[in-house]
Amino acid sequence: MLFYDLREFLKSIDKLGELVTLSGADPNLEIGAITEVASFRKKCPAVLFDSIKGHKKGERVLTNFLTNRTRERLVFGVGNDLTDPEAVLYWKNKLKEFAPVEPVMTDDAPVKENVQTGGEIDITRFPWPKWHQRDGGPYICATSCVTRDPDSGYLNLGSYRFMLLGKNKIVAHIGSGHHGDVIRKKYWANGKSCPIAIALGNEPSLLVAAGTNLSWGVSEYGFAGWMRGGAVEVTRGVATDLPIPATAEVVFEGEMPPPEGGTEIEGPFGEFSGYYGGGARPAPVTMIKSVLYRKDPIILGSPPFIGASRGVLSSRGILVWNELEKLGIPDVKAVNYSWGMCIISLKQAYPGHAMRAAHGAMGGTAGYHGRFVIIVDEDIDPYNLEQVLWAIATRCDPETSLDICRRIWSYKIDPRLPKHKKEAGDYTGAVAIIDACRPYHWMNEFPATTQISEELLKETSAKWAKILGED
Repeated sequence: MLFYDLREFLKSIDKLGELVTLSGADPNLEIGAITEVASFRKKCPAVLFDSIKGHKKGERVLTNFLTNRTRERLVFGVGNDLTDPEAVLYWKNKLKEFAPVEPVMTDDAPVKENVQTGGEIDITRFPWPKWHQRDGGPYICATSCVTRDPDSGYLNLGSYRFMLLGKNKIVAHIGSGHHGDVIRKKYWANGKSCPIAIALGNEPSLLVAAGTNLSWGVSEYGFAGWMRGGAVEVTRGVATDLPIPATAEVVFEGEMPPPEGGTEIEGPFGEFSGYYGGGARPAPVTMIKSVLYRKDPIILGSPPFIGASRGVLSSRGILVWNELEKLGIPDVKAVNYSWGMCIISLKQAYPGHAMRAAHGAMGGTAGYHGRFVIIVDEDIDPYNLEQVLWAIATRCDPETSLDICRRIWSYKIDPRLPKHKKEAGDYTGAVAIIDACRPYHWMNEFPATTQISEELLKETSAKWAKILGED
């Protein structure tokens, strides 16, 4: 869907009854608590916070903007009439048609309505929520950050979190190996600071693009343009030469000096895993050189809560699925990736098919930092965890169906990574492969299930569904 900016998206979801506006919430824990409570509601509304305690009316925060089936499908352009497996299959095939729609430069940029530089800068004027009770400070964590590779000129957009330190100073968490980390280290190797532009409120497709694991050199601006059906408008920054989103709500331009120039403690922060796995550690600071913002700006907040996990369309499972197909692994029927657990449903075609799929998932880009890879037969819905557990309990032989792979790429916020490995910078871990498929070499002799046929299920549902009520 082509939304000009975040405000146009808000108008659309408001018309659908998907938006709740609240006034007077405290950014110290209350906004986070409300967001978490709302995320567990069946409908899970988007929440727009206004008149926030300590801030003027119009300085707003939006949360849960994609944590809902209707809103996610609106952004991805997928029909609400499709089941989740059908929607995933549609988007998976759509991704194969990806053709970048590159951004267009404009001087007519709403984000330049207000510009602050030098001594005018005070980023504390914007709401910085403290999301979780044990967080080390207030954070903004739904960003689209622009950096440029000094060698190739490749422009990268990544989504990273930032903790507030002062009027013009913040500290980032950028995971080792992420493109933004690779880029900044190239500047640091030459003794230079890395320029960065941090956009805090964008039309949703740009945030989705920034959080998608695209290959090195692939433009996230181009991906967002393709996804939304129209080029993203960008404008030249005032403190950097980086192209920034022209319709963003707020943009901080700054630079990340080399670590030897000074570090600050970042963290702890409640991670998407549901733990404080990363702890608190020294990290290079980011110094803000300019602030650009619209009148009555909206800060996006997408803190990690267990109830606010990524939807099926933005899940890495789709990317894993496409990577498996590129490896030539056939007959994959569905892939679910949640909380570092990758579940692959396939129709076995030859001996070793299941294990080949498992190793392919671990070797790709999208499926990294997992803990388990579970392979199930095509009759198991990987999005139905009850079915998955049934397959593990009845088709997996602990003696022959479990494998442990070691020294697999992980990350420093892994809650199970031992302290000594974190201190040594050894961000590798183990991944268990659970083969919950019927053994290929005697599949035809495996006991038949008691499940009724798909045809009989449809006939029965058509005849008796109204009497039995909704499922």
